[in-house]
Amino acid sequence: MSPSSESIEERITRLHGQGMIDLHFDLPMFLYDNRDRENVLATNFLPEFEAGDIGTVATGIYIEDQYLPDRALEVALAQVARTYVEVEHCDRFAICRSYAEIKHTREQGKIALLIAMEGAEPLGTDLNLLRIFYELGLRVIGLTHARSNAAGSGGVFAATGSSPKGLARFGCELVRECEQLGLILDLAHINPAGFDDILENTTRPVIVSHSNARKYYDIERNISDEQIKRVGARGGVIGINSVLVSSKKEDATLDRYVDHIAHVIDLIGIDGVGIGFDFFEFIYRRWSESERADFHRKFPHVHFIPDLLQHGQARNLTAKLIERGFKDDQIEKILFQNWMRIFEELL
Repeated sequence: MSPSSESIEERITRLHGQGMIDLHFDLPMFLYDNRDRENVLATNFLPEFEAGDIGTVATGIYIEDQYLPDRALEVALAQVARTYVEVEHCDRFAICRSYAEIKHTREQGKIALLIAMEGAEPLGTDLNLLRIFYELGLRVIGLTHARSNAAGSGGVFAATGSSPKGLARFGCELVRECEQLGLILDLAHINPAGFDDILENTTRPVIVSHSNARKYYDIERNISDEQIKRVGARGGVIGINSVLVSSKKEDATLDRYVDHIAHVIDLIGIDGVGIGFDFFEFIYRRWSESERADFHRKFPHVHFIPDLLQHGQARNLTAKLIERGFKDDQIEKILFQNWMRIFEELL
């Protein structure tokens, strides 16, 4: 079949043939919270991954406030353990530690999972624990979430107000150890001063797994044009987030999501942008009204895109990219190839 005779759905299927890559998904936390159930991965997530042609997912260890500080390490290890247990019970997944393993897993038709860490709280101030998590499969690490820890401070969900302090001494030691071990450093969530310090203490490409352009949503949790350019200058990739596309609910659309992609491309080229969906509507809908209210007090103006709520709707994004005039080779870089380049270079 010639490309000119393809339907849109056929074209999407072809473009998804290598499997879309999502660099941020809060899976381990959900598996831990549902540890009394079996086959959660196969039951809750596999159908959506297959519907969206998802090939590789970075699954982020995240420690909720209720476990801090005393149980951070315990819960993080338990999240990793539950991920391994769930993968053992579903042969459609494999936990990968290298580019070669990701490639082999995809050639087998399986979904590759990368273990990530969102916030260094499980490490306390002990660099030896980083080595332990590395041996357990950790390959991507972001130093903070939207709070401070022993490594540094997160960016606030407002245009100003983040801590003016950069990385703590432990944070500087941590990023150097990450480079030594070969972990991918993720600058999502870090405050602007910490962002600068990470770049000053490293030399390899860095990523921003799930952040958007401040041009369209001006909060310090997102990244400025100058920060985007600095990531691009390092050969890094920025994953576009589905829940921080606009401060206005009515503008939380697929078109605005693609606006963020286009803006990054305008600044650093097609090789610098990927996907970091940060889907968590599946968690949000299970919360009580009081839990939702508490979330919105902490993180105001977080809005879901109605037709991009979960991985099963990923084809909607590709359809929008086609509608907006992106060419096949550009779409393949956004959905797959740019992240694979990072894996090949760093893992």
